[in-house]
This record gives sequence, structure tokens and C-alpha cells, in this order.
Amino acid sequence: MDEEMQNVVGKVVTVSGPISPKDLGFTLMHEHLCVELWKDKVPTEKTPNTDSLLWDQKLTMENLHLARRHRPIKDNYILRDEAVAIAEVMEFKKNGGSTIVDVTNIGLGRDPLALCRISSATGLNIVMGSGWYQKAYHPKDMDLRTTESLAAEIIRDITVGVGDTDVRSGIIGEVGINGEPLTANESKSLQASAQASRITGAAISLHRGGVGSEKLQTIAILEEEGADLSRVIFGHSDGIAWDIPLMLDLLSHGVYIQFDMLGMDTTSLFLYPQSHSLQHTTGLALTPQVIEAIPRLIAEGYEDRILLSQDVYTKMQLKRYGGNGYSFILESVLPELARRGITDEQIHKFTVNNPTQVLTIVDPK
Repeated sequence: MDEEMQNVVGKVVTVSGPISPKDLGFTLMHEHLCVELWKDKVPTEKTPNTDSLLWDQKLTMENLHLARRHRPIKDNYILRDEAVAIAEVMEFKKNGGSTIVDVTNIGLGRDPLALCRISSATGLNIVMGSGWYQKAYHPKDMDLRTTESLAAEIIRDITVGVGDTDVRSGIIGEVGINGEPLTANESKSLQASAQASRITGAAISLHRGGVGSEKLQTIAILEEEGADLSRVIFGHSDGIAWDIPLMLDLLSHGVYIQFDMLGMDTTSLFLYPQSHSLQHTTGLALTPQVIEAIPRLIAEGYEDRILLSQDVYTKMQLKRYGGNGYSFILESVLPELARRGITDEQIHKFTVNNPTQVLTIVDPK
């Protein structure tokens, strides 16, 4: 085993260095502090002229209502101001938060040194991601890249540091698996993530992980590559919170179900989707579905496999733009769960124990 990896087994790798798992505290498992997530939203020849004109505008209070109705404004998808990030995450800290997992990875504008400065200024632990997001953010030569070369890049991020820094990633993710259908490059990214997880002992955090039963294909691919499924997180599970049988099927394989879009609802147009199709997530009342689903998963014995977060990745989600910010779970979700009979011990599992378990580096295989 590599000596550097041996030194971090049993610890959590943050941008400021390895720490004891007992120092994590209340943890958000899927957020973005510095990110550029606009490449899959660029206007095309099919985009209405009115939307194309919006694209290059700055996000303002005057056009904020359009962004909330999912009209594309490039500036909305860029978080780069460290002073703003510091102010926003301090709202999380003053409400009792301790750790943020920033799953901004390769190609998304990841900035390890900025994360170090934010961590230093706030006193928060920050865990940084690695791996690849979805197609628009893949390297130009993704079709030609081998699984082994992709895995090697992730492994270097975790064992040495990102780029020319010594700032190390502590989780593999968010791994961009959209599905409908799963593509060859998505499968390659999954295989590379599984190899890297096996070699480094770091966990894998998935962006969605496919649509409907495709999530079981994702599990099969990871398992074939030797991944420890108990260290795999199915992110954006808010979109399947209504489908208890599917979640139970996934959980039976030992994975985590992560509800990480809490507070992202804008105007809910319907309570239940017509299908698992990606196009039906907009307008779905996600947070209420999650609030209803959590007690049902607890009743089935899965309170040890639930994770929570908010996936702040746009300006409109920040409090200064009228959004819920990074403290919505602490301020709104947990009180509602408590009102529904979820105990303090169970809440502690979702927000402290379970994140600690999955973020702690395990012995490489």
C-alpha cells in the first residue's frame, strides 16, 4: 500500500489535510462553493431568441424571476466570488454546521486553493471531489481515454493533489451518470471511479446514477469493477423519493440514498411525476416527497443509509438572491422531521454518523 494512503486510512481527507472523523460534526454531503455549471445549458439554434438574449445578462433582481422559471442566464450558473461563498456558508456554520463536501470535480471549475481559503476563513471542514461530471464537461478526448488513464487521474487527485497543488480530494464525485440510456463514456467513468475507489479507499458520490432501473445497471458496473457498494452514494434521490420500491431495491445492495436537492423547489406544479424521465423533475414537489419518504425508509430499517444535502450550485439559491442558501436543512428540514416524530438520534445519524462513516478513508484493496 502507498505510504501516503496508509497515513490517511481511518481519517477524512479535507482540503486542509487529513482530520479525525470525530471532528466532522454536522455535514452537508453534496454542495458547490466554487463552480461553473453552464456548459450543458448553452443556447442552440433551437433556443428561442428571447432566451438567447438572456444568456449573457448578469443575474439581477430584475431578471431573477426568469432564472427561477428555468430560463438560461449563464451568470446564474457561475459561483466564483470567495467573499460571497464565505458569507453564505457562515449562515450554515452559525446554525451548527461543521463540514461541507464540495463535489465540484474535474471540468466544473474546481478550485482547490479557493476552497482552502474559504475553509481557513470560516473554520469549516471542506472535502473536495474528483472524477468526471456529465458529457458536456468531459475532456475533449473522452472517447479515446482508457478506463485506466481516467482512474489514474482520480487516484492522483486523492493521493498527491489536484494539478500543481498538494490539495487532495477526499471523495470521488459527483460522477455524472444521467442515463436514458447509459452511454459508453458514462460506463467508462463509472469503471474508472470504481477502480480508483478500490485503490484509494475513497467513497463514490453519483449524480443521479441513471434513470429508474438503470440505477441497477450502475450498481452492476460498479460491482464488476470491485467497488465496495457500501461506499457508493446515489445522489439526487429526491427525484425518486416517491418510488419507495425502487429505493428499497437500491438500499438492499448496501448503497446510500442521498436526498441532496432539499430546498431546491421553486413553483411546484405537481406532486407525483408521470415517469422516471429526467424531463419530469422540473416542477415536482421534491422536498415534501423527501419529508414523507424518510420515515418510510426508517421503518424499513435503513436509517443508517440516508444522507442529506441541498446541492447549491446557482446564484439564485444563495440567500442574497432570495434562495434558501446552505442552511435550509438546519433551519427548515430538521424541525419538520422532528415534528413528524424523527428522533434526535436518527437526525444525528443522517447528518453526522452516516457522513462520517462514508467519508472516512478505508483500507485500499
